[in-house]
Amino acid sequence: MKSIQTKLIAVVVIFAVFIATSLTIVSVVSVNILNRRDSNQLLEHLGRESAINIDQMLTSTEHSVRNIYYYAYDQLESLFGRLYSTSFRQDYLERVGQLAMSEAKGNDYVRVFYYRLTDTIKDKPQGFLFQRKDAGDYTELELTDISLYDSDDIEHTGWYYLPKAAKEAIWIGPYNNENLDFRMISYVVPVYVYGRFAGVIGMDIDIDVVCQELENITVYNTGSAVMFDIEDNILYERQHEAGLEKEEFGVGENALLAATHMALESGHPVKYVGNTGVMKLFATKLTNGMTLCVTAPLKEINASRQNLLTFSIAFSILLTIAVVLLTYFVIRSFLKPLNALTAASKQLADGHFDVNLSYNKDDEIGQLSQTFGIMTASLKRYYDHFHNLAYTDAMTGLNNKAAFETMKGVIDSEVKMNRAAFTVIVMDVNNLKTINDSIGHEKGDLLLKHVTACMRETFVGFPLYRIGGDEFCTIINVTNAEELIEKLQAITAEKSKEDFDIFQCSYQIAAGAASYNREKSESFDDVFNRADKAMYENKKMLKSQRG
Repeated sequence: MKSIQTKLIAVVVIFAVFIATSLTIVSVVSVNILNRRDSNQLLEHLGRESAINIDQMLTSTEHSVRNIYYYAYDQLESLFGRLYSTSFRQDYLERVGQLAMSEAKGNDYVRVFYYRLTDTIKDKPQGFLFQRKDAGDYTELELTDISLYDSDDIEHTGWYYLPKAAKEAIWIGPYNNENLDFRMISYVVPVYVYGRFAGVIGMDIDIDVVCQELENITVYNTGSAVMFDIEDNILYERQHEAGLEKEEFGVGENALLAATHMALESGHPVKYVGNTGVMKLFATKLTNGMTLCVTAPLKEINASRQNLLTFSIAFSILLTIAVVLLTYFVIRSFLKPLNALTAASKQLADGHFDVNLSYNKDDEIGQLSQTFGIMTASLKRYYDHFHNLAYTDAMTGLNNKAAFETMKGVIDSEVKMNRAAFTVIVMDVNNLKTINDSIGHEKGDLLLKHVTACMRETFVGFPLYRIGGDEFCTIINVTNAEELIEKLQAITAEKSKEDFDIFQCSYQIAAGAASYNREKSESFDDVFNRADKAMYENKKMLKSQRG
């Protein structure tokens, strides 16, 4: 006759085999899902990050050209007819040229910049054209005589006639500029004054500079980046660094192009059969209409999956063996629930409230476990309540100085990992001391609540901290800090008018902002101090206006 222990052990072994089989199946399925998800995330992350880097190059160029345009247009709008005056025209072009030179020197990607007036201004071409070779200074070149070329000759005159016809700022290219003899993309703005065409302002980027951003991109072992122009010609691929026209595509390149279109439509990585086997690709559009792709061989992606599968299966087997052995000893002893209860007590003593006691039988130990769970839940509620009190300012309901210090530590950790992006806004309430001294601290407390309401209305979705008596701070992750400050001060001004009878004087909120600069390796305190300094400048300005 078999003992109960033997029967229980037999049951445990059967369940252990079942668990091992189930875990193996689950591991295989899970690893496949995780591998697909991780490879997709890697391709998407690398593709979007690379696109951001190139788009920054393009948008900075757009910004520079538009700055030149707005200055040139403003100077020209009221004095358009005087362009026929040689002295005025020379002075005008010199002033615009100085701004253009400053913008170009502040943009490492610009190789050529120019302002070309229409030939109806003067028989001889009027304007300026500067080119930088390698890392040297800009050299002024002779203006192209566009009368020598047809208007549809893109390589010689596209930079002039295309924006003129479009009547708006456009990206041109990539194309080979026959005048300057290098491949480029151009951002050009046409200048129209009172409906009359006056000229074009533009900057050119060497396409090889853009392609250099892609040379160091490696996905897994041999995966790389690919770039298409707006007409689906290959601008860069590791196998075709000089580019490849669409008419010259082979089977592999056509498959790459088709997969690119599929990835753009779906927004997710897709598989295709390339020249070297099955590949996986992610694609995204750039600001100027070009397409950036990152692609990697599927066998390299699956290589990591095989390693993970081997590890997962081995882990499942070892875990099953451990469960069998553990169960065997548990059967021989009824101390397991007590051990679990002891371990839970130690966790609670260490401050860990997420304790899970699985023993719930209707006996003494089960009742004790249930009581312990109820007690733990109650302690956790009390802990959360007092924790909230410790990090909340009782007067305003905002986060207090302790919460602020905690957030500083979090942000400094992100700074060290080179992934921080934030803006600090420091605020100070004007006239709080006057109100406290003249009509009492109760009114001063009321004022703090009123300005808190103004801040909440302005900085929706962002944390607010009271870091001193009348000092406040918020940390945002958007770029319109100055607009938010203007909004805050406008709301406060309106509120101050409504409250004049209550406080017998007006009040204001001085504010200053500063954004984290990764290139300067700033800490949180560096950004805060810059924002604090800006706040004091604003405070002086507000006082001078009031005075």
